[in-house]
Amino acid sequence: MDRLKPHPHVVNPKDLLKKEKTFNDKFAVWIATHVGSMYCFYLFNLLAFLSAKAAFETHNLVPIVNWVSSNWIQLVLLPAIMVAQNVAQTASDAKAEADHMTLTYLANLQDEQMTELKNQSQILEFLKKVKKP
Repeated sequence: MDRLKPHPHVVNPKDLLKKEKTFNDKFAVWIATHVGSMYCFYLFNLLAFLSAKAAFETHNLVPIVNWVSSNWIQLVLLPAIMVAQNVAQTASDAKAEADHMTLTYLANLQDEQMTELKNQSQILEFLKKVKKP
C-alpha cells in the first residue's frame, strides 16, 4: 500500500496517549515489562519450588495448601497472566494501527470522491448554460 498521507479528521490511537511521562509512569511500565516476562515466570517457578520440599516433607495438608496457594499460585501466575495480557495488548495495538490505516485511506478516498463530484457538478452546470439558447 502506498504511504498514506495523514488526514485531519483521523486521529492515530498512539496520539491519544501522548503525554509527558512521569517517573512513576516509567517505573510502572518497567515493572510490568520485566515482571510480565517469561524469564520472570521461570525465575518465580524456581523460587516457589525451592520452598516446596519443606512443605511436602511435613506430610501435613495445611502447609502443602499454603505453599500451593501463597507461593506457587501467586508467584507463578502473576507473570504468566501478565505475559498473556502483553500478548493480547500487542494484538490489540496491531488492530488499532490497521484500523487507523483503513480509516485514513477511506477518509482520503472520500475527499478525492467529493472533489470529483464537485468538478462534475461544475461541468454539468457549465453544460446546462451552454445548451440554453
